[in-house]
Amino acid sequence: MDKQQLNYEFISIISESHPGLTFEEYRDSCVFLLFYHYLCLKYDDDLEDQYKLSAMVRMAVRGKLQMPSFLRFIDQASSFIHMAGCEVLLTDLSFYQRLLKVHQIEKQKSYARFFRKLIKKIDAWDCDDYMVSLYGDLFEKLLAEFARARKESFVSREMVRLYKMMFEHAETEIRRAFLPDFKYGVLLKPMLSGQDDPEIFGYDDTETYGEILRILCYMKGIPKKSIHLYDKTRWMEEADFQEYFDAVSIFAPEGVESGQYISSVPQWHPVHQFMNSGTKGELPMILSALPLLSENGVMAVVIPSALLYREGKEAQIRRYLVEEAGCLEAIMMLPDHIFHSTGQNEVLLFLQKNREHSDIMFFDCSEMDDLDEEKLDLISRSWKERENVSGFCAAVEVDLIRKNDYNLNLPRYITKLMKLTEVDLKAKLDRIAEIDRELIDIEHKISMYRRDLELN
Repeated sequence: MDKQQLNYEFISIISESHPGLTFEEYRDSCVFLLFYHYLCLKYDDDLEDQYKLSAMVRMAVRGKLQMPSFLRFIDQASSFIHMAGCEVLLTDLSFYQRLLKVHQIEKQKSYARFFRKLIKKIDAWDCDDYMVSLYGDLFEKLLAEFARARKESFVSREMVRLYKMMFEHAETEIRRAFLPDFKYGVLLKPMLSGQDDPEIFGYDDTETYGEILRILCYMKGIPKKSIHLYDKTRWMEEADFQEYFDAVSIFAPEGVESGQYISSVPQWHPVHQFMNSGTKGELPMILSALPLLSENGVMAVVIPSALLYREGKEAQIRRYLVEEAGCLEAIMMLPDHIFHSTGQNEVLLFLQKNREHSDIMFFDCSEMDDLDEEKLDLISRSWKERENVSGFCAAVEVDLIRKNDYNLNLPRYITKLMKLTEVDLKAKLDRIAEIDRELIDIEHKISMYRRDLELN
């Protein structure tokens, strides 16, 4: 099996039927068994045959792989894999712990059917020689497809490419990245592109997401000591990382409720005055992340576009970002097709502390059919050269923004081009002549009917 075939086989897992299991149960089962397969391949020389995948395959073929036997197998194999060098115990993973609590017979049978089906599929791949080196990338693609199947964790490929372009454009060395509510952590890769020894911080309310991220990082060679994941409540109460992170990401295209913050802002910090402003949550959330940025730190934010022009307290917050903080580097209106339907326009804000320029770049990408490499190169080049391109982008000085009372709505700075349609004059004249002939025929028929009916 070549690399292309293996890629297809791997990704096709998401389309497999899984009767009796919810989407989350199916996803977590796949993650767990694939991770076990990866460990078997990685530590093949150190494992006894009775704990390799082939032993589980034999149980499946003989019909002996039921839920209790599966749990016993993993329980015994876990310590051997751990002694071989793995940083984690399979029995510590939340998926295994949840399986211990499954007592309903029908649910146990559903899991057992799935286990037998998937391990037979994995065994048929038969490509151990280069599988270990490919596993991290394949696993990452599969996670992206699982995320694509659920709105709450969906991040499009175009958004990932856009993030990569943004963080590369900043030319800031990113050693420590913070990604709150990271879901599958898909956006970490473009943030950390090219870094050999990054540190990853994040929080989430769902234990499963953190576990999936740890597994992915393990496959990518990122050591356990470099991953710092928190429960959200504990993060807000205990974490104190002022001016610590090189990069922060906030991905909230559907917006957030009032009072949702990234960190607890100390009272002495200038942004504290805006934290309980009573506005909707997006702008105060951005402000709460500013104290976390290091000296030249950068932040990418995806949120609804309404925050660009809402009045009242939000105008004051925009003024702070533009004037006092001076960190707003770029505003980009995004095309709708790169999101699941949200019913509103979204924008990407890019902020950078101690930036070189005083102006702010505005981009209108709302009508782009595809954010492919060519379009991203155009954005990057226009951004770097601070170009003004009618209908597409503008480098706007703060004086103009000040005159507009800090309204950042794109139509104030980028005039949309009127699309001129070429008119085929000859075709129009021919059509008029044709209509004239049709009218003559109709008048002739009307005259005949009037004569026959003696209506003249």
